[in-house]
Amino acid sequence: MSTTEEPQPGPGARTRHRLRRHNRALAELAATKAELVSALLHELRTPLTAALGMLEMLPERTGDPLLDEALPLIARNLRRIERTTAEIATISGIESGTIPLARTEFDLPALLTEVAGAACHAVPPDGPVLGDRDRLRQVFDRLLSAVRALDSGAEATAERVEDHWRVSYPLPDEQASDRLFTSAGTGGNAMALMLARAVIGRHGGSVGVHSAGGTAYLRVVLPAA
Repeated sequence: MSTTEEPQPGPGARTRHRLRRHNRALAELAATKAELVSALLHELRTPLTAALGMLEMLPERTGDPLLDEALPLIARNLRRIERTTAEIATISGIESGTIPLARTEFDLPALLTEVAGAACHAVPPDGPVLGDRDRLRQVFDRLLSAVRALDSGAEATAERVEDHWRVSYPLPDEQASDRLFTSAGTGGNAMALMLARAVIGRHGGSVGVHSAGGTAYLRVVLPAA
């Protein structure tokens, strides 16, 4: 009696199976990350709300010089944590898609000029992009403030290359790293880069550090409309 062997899956079928397995793993990882962020924010907000409430019940002057000096410092740092948790929630929502982004056409060089308070050097001088103007304005405002804090006086330049825009901010050489905003001494600027990557990523673009002609640049790439 002859036996018939089961046909073995070909290379294409094995590749598709492997990709499906990887995609499931990525989806599970994204869900786990969202759950972790949600739990972390809850654990931060509960004691933070209680601490801020207790501070508000205290008089402006307690009569204790040491306490009167310490309380404003405590309040400032608690408010900073409050702002940070709010930003983390926003970034997480943008990354996961639970916070929707608008889709309108607007002029990118005009937006950059509005943010900087001075004319942006752009080639060509005008050009549309499609996206959430308010969120992108927030991103460019935060990035410009972060770059200026590094004592880099140069402003952003914008250039359209084929089907996308490149917005570049010159950086000091010693800061030319993709971990620019997480190095010591840059304060809360890490949040600026996280927000930028979340918003720009949802627009199909990218954020990173590049080098050209001996100068390092923080560069934002956005699809043109």
